[in-house]
Amino acid sequence: MVFKNYSQKNRPINPRDTMAPNRGIIAFFSRHKVAANLLMAILILYGMFGITQLKRQLMPDFGLELISVDVEWQGASAEDIESNIINAVEPEVRFINGVKEVNSTAFEGRAKMYISFKESVSMTKALTDVQSAVSRITTFPQDIEKPIVTQVLQRDEVCAIDISGPFSEKTLKFYARQIRDDLISRGLANVEFQGARDSEIWVEISSDNLRELDLTLAQVSSELASSSIDLPSGSINSGGVSRQIRSDRLARSPNELRDIEVVSKASGEKVYLSDIANVYETFRVNSSYRVNTEGPSIGLKVYRTRGADSLVSQQAVEKYMTQVAGLYPASLEIVVYDVFSDQVRQRINMLLENGGTGLILVLLVLFVFLNGRVAIWVAAGIPVAFLAALGAMSQMGLSLDMISMFALIMGIGIVVDDAIVVSEHTTTLHRRGMNYKEAARLGAQRMFPPVLAAMLTTVAAFLPILLIQNDVGNIISAVPITLSLVIIASLIECFLILPHHLRSSLKKVSEGENKPRKFDVYFNRFRDDRVLPIIEKTYTKKGFTITATICMLLVSLTLLSTGRVNFEFFDTPESDILLANFSFSPGTSEERTEEMVNEIGRALYSVEEKLTGQKGSLVNYGVGNIGVSYTGKGSFSSDVSGGHIGSFVAELVSGDVRLIRNREFIEAWEAETRLMSGIENFVIFEDSVGGPPGRDIDIRVIGDNLSQMKKAALALRNEMRVLPGLIALEDDLPYGKEEILLEIKPEGEAIGFTAEEVARQVRNSFSGSVAQRFSQDTEEVIVRVKLPGDETENQTIRDIYLTAPDGGS
Repeated sequence: MVFKNYSQKNRPINPRDTMAPNRGIIAFFSRHKVAANLLMAILILYGMFGITQLKRQLMPDFGLELISVDVEWQGASAEDIESNIINAVEPEVRFINGVKEVNSTAFEGRAKMYISFKESVSMTKALTDVQSAVSRITTFPQDIEKPIVTQVLQRDEVCAIDISGPFSEKTLKFYARQIRDDLISRGLANVEFQGARDSEIWVEISSDNLRELDLTLAQVSSELASSSIDLPSGSINSGGVSRQIRSDRLARSPNELRDIEVVSKASGEKVYLSDIANVYETFRVNSSYRVNTEGPSIGLKVYRTRGADSLVSQQAVEKYMTQVAGLYPASLEIVVYDVFSDQVRQRINMLLENGGTGLILVLLVLFVFLNGRVAIWVAAGIPVAFLAALGAMSQMGLSLDMISMFALIMGIGIVVDDAIVVSEHTTTLHRRGMNYKEAARLGAQRMFPPVLAAMLTTVAAFLPILLIQNDVGNIISAVPITLSLVIIASLIECFLILPHHLRSSLKKVSEGENKPRKFDVYFNRFRDDRVLPIIEKTYTKKGFTITATICMLLVSLTLLSTGRVNFEFFDTPESDILLANFSFSPGTSEERTEEMVNEIGRALYSVEEKLTGQKGSLVNYGVGNIGVSYTGKGSFSSDVSGGHIGSFVAELVSGDVRLIRNREFIEAWEAETRLMSGIENFVIFEDSVGGPPGRDIDIRVIGDNLSQMKKAALALRNEMRVLPGLIALEDDLPYGKEEILLEIKPEGEAIGFTAEEVARQVRNSFSGSVAQRFSQDTEEVIVRVKLPGDETENQTIRDIYLTAPDGGS
């Protein structure tokens, strides 16, 4: 028998080549043309349908076993919040079934608590248990706001919208509310206000008028509350007709409040609120607001529904923005920035580019070493396997996100390796002289056990990730699942579809002219004369081979341990969002904080012109915030708030089209910013892009003495500033305000004053007495009775006029 063999040394067919039986599912599909092509068509259609159902988002959906409790107590210090609120709530929620840990933070005027539960606990029941536990507490201070208990849900942002123009803040808020309602009606899950201060109606009464009428702020507040009501009074049946009774005298505007009688004497004399008070609409004190280069602005943060496609959600926003142009004044500026779906689109394009590049490289390599027809069918197996995997992902509820795309990119090499192994062995058998039918069948049958073993090894290496039970495990669980689906799809394509296509290709080769290529001759000569002797020596000298392997392993470990090869658990691309936080000493006015925000904005655009020479080539948008700082996207920790705190958000053009890197821009921005006197903290850092939430590194200082903890934090900050690669460093323990302690003298006690009465009159003088709360335009409006601002700002606490319980002063 003579063998046509131009690519290898002539030798008889190995007897093992004919040992595989001509039966089984691989043999059936290798010779059945309809079955193989039909299976390929089914996988393609299945994948195309799956793509239409597959959600596209940045991070996978995952559950958070967190319940938050938020309690406000205006005017209270952080120590008061801890002793009166946190210490009251923690014992009630700590021993609820399934609670893992409780983390509490006390701010000035607010308490924030996070209750973490075990993964096996039903969060619906956990939410009910926490609400019941908080409602049972009877020791809360009288003046606190109603505790808000909510479940923390993982949400993906869609984009941010900024609304500004030559309008009052109230008018901007009206336009923002309309835009919010329109977006929600178009299917977006949640649209939240940013920088929209709560409305209040202030009733300012001078102390002279109070003394003249022998009234207190609490009495005026009580009179307003009893005179301005909207109260159902039941129903009455009369004359066969049923009617409802209602008392509707609720004052919802300053004009309606001015007409309320405050004093009515038996002689017929009446004193209306307009006679003694200045009534006007304003905004809540110490609530955050926003400014940009045009003046005041209102922000909207748009979130997608759980399970919705990020790209579809963004398209809904863009479609609405094209329709909204004619609905509002031309001077109203509506800017969409921080488009989160752009990051999803970039990663999908990266996956397609990597897949396309891999496909081209595979084709080039296979065309060089194998037959052209064989190379085409091997390359065609990549999209077929991927489509099948995408179809299965959609059926399992997975999404096309950063985690699953990472697994898909790894799967490209697996799919190609399987097909190359089978096609190369099949081509080798055919070149040795075997019939193309038998070569296609035997090549697949013989390679199935080793390929399957290799695939199972890969799956076994990644499946333990599913055993991770914390938040990180929930996020990266998509890696082993997606990779397993790609491997299964690759095995189906490689052993049930590819063999028949190799059979058809080799048939064409057998029928055509079969002359050797010069490359094959030279390559095989190099392989046989150069490579094979080295392989034989490594096989015969096992000790040397094992020693060399161990040495290479030690070298790899040394490169990692010495830092020559950097390690990063979750590498993320450069963000286009930069954040700047600063804080003054407590008590700094909001006006001064706003001046610093404007200075940061000036420095931002000045740096842009210095680095690029023109405006708009580097910075897309910038907006400042007064009263709030940012911890970064995806962080569940509470943002610090207060009138002495400010921040600035800047969006740069995409990192793919700019030459200026974030670190260079941040350094120039910090150098250009002229810090005002009294500033305590100023940092600029880039926002996170995907990955686990939170800061890069968290260091906790634990102790009983807050002053010592603050000193330790400052010392640690000073030591760490010299570390290489450090961008921003800050602590979350701000300096507190000085306290004035009230103590009643014996003379006051003799008059009849109590500690509670004195504290309440002092509180009403500075913070005001809440007379009424009512709902208007989907928000709560507070009517607050207080002293005029010039009296509280220009007088000390010793100058406050107090009314004794018996009416004296």
